[in-house]
Amino acid sequence: MDKVLVIIPDNNKSKYISKGFSSAFRDLSYFVFEKKIYDLNINEINRISPEIIFIFWSDVKQVNELISFFESIKCEKTKIINYAEDIEDIPSKLRNRNNSYCFSYENKKKKYSIIPAVQAQDYKRKFTGYKYLITFAGNPAYLNREQLLSKIVYNFGIINIFCRSYDFYKSVDEIYKNNFLDSKYIDLYRESYRGYVENQKELSYIYSHSKVNIDMLSNKNKKINYRCFEILASGGFLIAPYSDILVKNFENGKEIETYSTDFELIDKIRFYLTNTNLAQLIIAKGKKNVVSNHSFYDRLKIMLKVIYG
Repeated sequence: MDKVLVIIPDNNKSKYISKGFSSAFRDLSYFVFEKKIYDLNINEINRISPEIIFIFWSDVKQVNELISFFESIKCEKTKIINYAEDIEDIPSKLRNRNNSYCFSYENKKKKYSIIPAVQAQDYKRKFTGYKYLITFAGNPAYLNREQLLSKIVYNFGIINIFCRSYDFYKSVDEIYKNNFLDSKYIDLYRESYRGYVENQKELSYIYSHSKVNIDMLSNKNKKINYRCFEILASGGFLIAPYSDILVKNFENGKEIETYSTDFELIDKIRFYLTNTNLAQLIIAKGKKNVVSNHSFYDRLKIMLKVIYG
């Protein structure tokens, strides 16, 4: 049985994605070793001699240590699968190695372009009624997100923001400094904080029990978020920034909703808060699509076809 080492990063999103690929390797009859970044032992890896090493590069802090690790591997036949949101997240030293294969959400070489996937069964939750109206789960401390969240709070009042406390209060300071909201609405924004979500079970409950889930990109170069797949797998209603790659995979207006301007987002939030029956139809179709077509197993088969032909 061929052996695979899956490196598990220390942030939640990367951890979920890495473990999703672990399951996909097992489904393809590989023997999988999972090792946390901090627990990598070069002597042990050389002894195991894996055929494949998989790593997802997102918010990885130990870049230099990992480069040294890969340079110390003596297994000449070992192939390295590097996966990232942006190809630039993968260190150039690894991008240029002969035994290294680099995949990212968008890539000029089409066969190396692999969009996110999701372990849908981990997000399956029974719907017991709405608990939240408008939800955003993610780091709000980006200028474009702060502006957009300020407009949502201005139009709808208190919403639901789930993130790390440091990131939230950083966004409060920046919203105040940039005069995005006056003192009255800053207080409403502060009251929108709901804490940090520890695991997929909590996250999927929040998504499935929110009338509207908002996705926001952290920068203009990014076109699609893993968050979209989590929301759809949870049975949540998604409004996401329009991109060609998103509407290529999900039918706009039937499986998801998109927005191109702040005004359009506000307008669609208002519409779907009062048209929940229509939202439920979109939810059902979006969830069916993500379960049928966007598993880690599907993505891994594409990667292995590129590597082995």
